Amino acid sequence: MSRDAKAQVLTVALIAGVLAFIAWNQGAFSALSRSSGGDAGLLSFTKPKKVEPRDVIYAMLDAARDGVVNDYLDCYSGQMERMLRQSLEEMGSERFSDFLRERNRDIKGIAMNAPKKAGEEAEVRVEYVYADRNEVQEVYLSRISGDWKIARVSEIRRVETPVPYGTPVY
Repeated sequence: MSRDAKAQVLTVALIAGVLAFIAWNQGAFSALSRSSGGDAGLLSFTKPKKVEPRDVIYAMLDAARDGVVNDYLDCYSGQMERMLRQSLEEMGSERFSDFLRERNRDIKGIAMNAPKKAGEEAEVRVEYVYADRNEVQEVYLSRISGDWKIARVSEIRRVETPVPYGTPVY
């Protein structure tokens, strides 16, 4: 094997190792699992746990942006979840998915305050940035079976911005 080929193999192996370490560090791999088919030792990919209140808000926003209904609903609990599931039943999965994407299409950015925690409850102030306005909402979360879930939200309030999003800065 030539010296260049050895260098290429080493580089690819190093990059693969770094990517695997990053994925492992972010919780992308679950423990080694054994399936009933006898595939012992295969790694299974799982969604990361929603460890912090902001994690579930980001997961909810990602699911809404992508129109992934089940992932979106998984972020909620209690009365909020029941209301959303009722809307899903009335609209149907495809229309509900379109509704989620449309509702989040114009969001340009998100800003969140640090959560205010009180035991198994948390409150996070979320500011949605649009091209022509900003909107603020408090999101109230509860810890359920180790994961944070959105229990309720406040009404959305419009916030006046002195410099609209996208304004050129000189």
